[in-house]
Amino acid sequence: MKVLIIGNGIAGVSVAGALRKLDPDPARLSIEIFTREPYELYSRIRLPEIFRSRLEPDDLQMYQPGWYEQRGIQVHKNRKVARLLRAEKKILLEDGEQASYDKLVLCMGASSARPPIPSCDLEGIFTIREYGDADALRRYLQAGTRQAVVLGGGLLGLEAAHHILSPALERLTVIEQAPRLLPRQLDETGASLLQRLVERWPCRVLVGTSVSEFLGRGKVEGVRLVDGRELPAQTVLISAGIRPRIELAREAGLVVNRGIVVDSRLRSSDPDIYVAGDLVEFEWVVWGIIPAALDHAPVVAHNLLGSPGAQVYQQTIPQNTLKVAGIELASIGKVVLDGEGGFEVVQRYDERQERYEKWVFLQRRLVGALLIGSRENLAFARRSLGRELDPAAVRSLPWSRGVLEPPAGMRDTTAE
Repeated sequence: MKVLIIGNGIAGVSVAGALRKLDPDPARLSIEIFTREPYELYSRIRLPEIFRSRLEPDDLQMYQPGWYEQRGIQVHKNRKVARLLRAEKKILLEDGEQASYDKLVLCMGASSARPPIPSCDLEGIFTIREYGDADALRRYLQAGTRQAVVLGGGLLGLEAAHHILSPALERLTVIEQAPRLLPRQLDETGASLLQRLVERWPCRVLVGTSVSEFLGRGKVEGVRLVDGRELPAQTVLISAGIRPRIELAREAGLVVNRGIVVDSRLRSSDPDIYVAGDLVEFEWVVWGIIPAALDHAPVVAHNLLGSPGAQVYQQTIPQNTLKVAGIELASIGKVVLDGEGGFEVVQRYDERQERYEKWVFLQRRLVGALLIGSRENLAFARRSLGRELDPAAVRSLPWSRGVLEPPAGMRDTTAE
């Protein structure tokens, strides 16, 4: 069997690795990866570190040299795929060359979303998704930036903002249109604590507002907010979500929506084409996170090879962490309830030590945990998620610095 994988990110490489574990013989199973980038697998979550360093792609590599060769996996670098020729079971490369397949796996990932803001094509406005993006921003910052703005107070936006900070920077501002930072991962209490910690970097945080226009002639000079305020900025980083790269799939006639629509075996509407990573849309959900890509890989591998006891995909439980400038944060499962009923919540808060925990239960099963200020109980949270657990048990978990009373109006245990 010949399997082609388009994309050399964490999804594509994880699928290749999972396939090779199931069949270690390259003579029986040929695996080839095509990537438009010139690099082997590197850590995209470390890209913000590039802004203040001399890190090169080799410094970010996730596997030791020779990993592909040792597993009989062939990687074609700088080979962009132009079309999927489904009827012929081939792919057409940009240089005109073709490659045939028995099974195809689409792992092209996603591009950074750019909101439709006037003048967003000005020089000095960046998005970050690949090494080349981060390297371009590093070079631009080194040319001289006094004020910088980051649009988006999500995980990547905050990581990037921290690494943009430098002694040469007079002001850094993070703008989040939601009413709080990390709106998908944090409740109001957690977001308020996080904002206080971020503002000490120092970093100005504006929530509940957005940019209506970029200002400048040729180069960005500032941003205008929807309320009319103007902020100076010589550099702007947009961190406003992703757009799955579905163009090849759409042109080939596969069923697409926001992502590529798949069944529980992660097959597209073509039974010989599987999907993993940011491209997957399953039951109307596009995760676009690394844990999802890791969940997809073994499902694709087992089903593609028709292994006994083939697996089915049952959605990913989101797990997010942030560790910048001394901030320890982990959000697992369902922690933002938005008024939904039937949940029991246990909260512990230490304002002086800036530590907060939230444990969410549904029918006496742990369905979510939020930890800020310490990861002391993170292993327990991961181990217990989805299992039956007495809510009272979390009150006896380690809290090495002592527990103060929750903020006014916060109950220790609530039914919401």
